[in-house]
Amino acid sequence: MPRRVVETNAVNFDQEKLQVLIVYEEGKSKEEIRKENPYCKKHGVLYKASGTYEFK
Repeated sequence: MPRRVVETNAVNFDQEKLQVLIVYEEGKSKEEIRKENPYCKKHGVLYKASGTYEFK
């Protein structure tokens, strides 16, 4: 079962730009994630293949 990945941007206390990747549990749908994080534009998927995950 695939896992969803969301990419967002943030700024830390030193005003440095950060890239934040959030990996959700298996079985969570894209619609549920959009309700939780409506401002995110970049979505990806991790597929389990032979014990490891591949990003698509």
